[in-house]
Amino acid sequence: MKIHHLNCGTLSPKYPRLRSIVYCLLVETDDGPVLVDTGFGLQDYKKPSPMMDGFMRLMGVPRKVEETAVYQVKSLGYDPQDLKHIVLTHLHLDHAGGLRDFSQANVHLFKGELDSATQPRTLLERGCDSAHWTHDPKWVFYDQVDGKWLGFPRIDILEGISPQMHLIPLPGHTRGHCGVAVASDQGWIFNCGDAASPFHKEVDIHGYPEAQQSLNFLPGGLSHRFCGPHVPKLRQLIQEHGDEVNVFSSHDIYSFEKNLSSA
Repeated sequence: MKIHHLNCGTLSPKYPRLRSIVYCLLVETDDGPVLVDTGFGLQDYKKPSPMMDGFMRLMGVPRKVEETAVYQVKSLGYDPQDLKHIVLTHLHLDHAGGLRDFSQANVHLFKGELDSATQPRTLLERGCDSAHWTHDPKWVFYDQVDGKWLGFPRIDILEGISPQMHLIPLPGHTRGHCGVAVASDQGWIFNCGDAASPFHKEVDIHGYPEAQQSLNFLPGGLSHRFCGPHVPKLRQLIQEHGDEVNVFSSHDIYSFEKNLSSA
């Protein structure tokens, strides 16, 4: 079974000036394709809410319909209506915009994430667009930790479906924020969501010298505030298990380019 690496939204802000993407996965399973995050959706381009329109202007989004998950699912030979499951790291508008394009899908997420989106306590938790779930998605909530995964709390999801997948709670960016771990023939794929910007500065495991500038474009205190407290433990994960887990964050263009070229 194959895991497809998708860019579901190019980001080219003028400040901070950087190249970035919305990194999503399409996982082939024995129950059909499963999407991990959705990026921007068709309606975000065709008829964006004022909030989404302002965000895309600020972030320099080129608004290419070819980057939407639904377009890419079709281009890979799947009928979007056959997609039964979406797994979300969190509900921010750049991660959940495509939910309406797959209205038939079950949407799997940590229960506390919907709470943080509908009852925000922080400025970051206000970064959701409720228009993305006005179609009344088929939510599948999880709130129980089932064990450990490489030292992190683990929530088992999509049980009975292969390959194995877990939600890994990484609160901080939002209360319900999670990473998503997917088993593959080459080891684990771990999208740690927005728990870190690309973290190659001290652990340049991917061999991209330009990536060394990317981790700390936010000072340490701001990084902790925006991403949460998990970067040191994620670095440790790479140091101790880098041969068995492929770790990247949701806007990590360097890992995306490397994973795409080796797919």
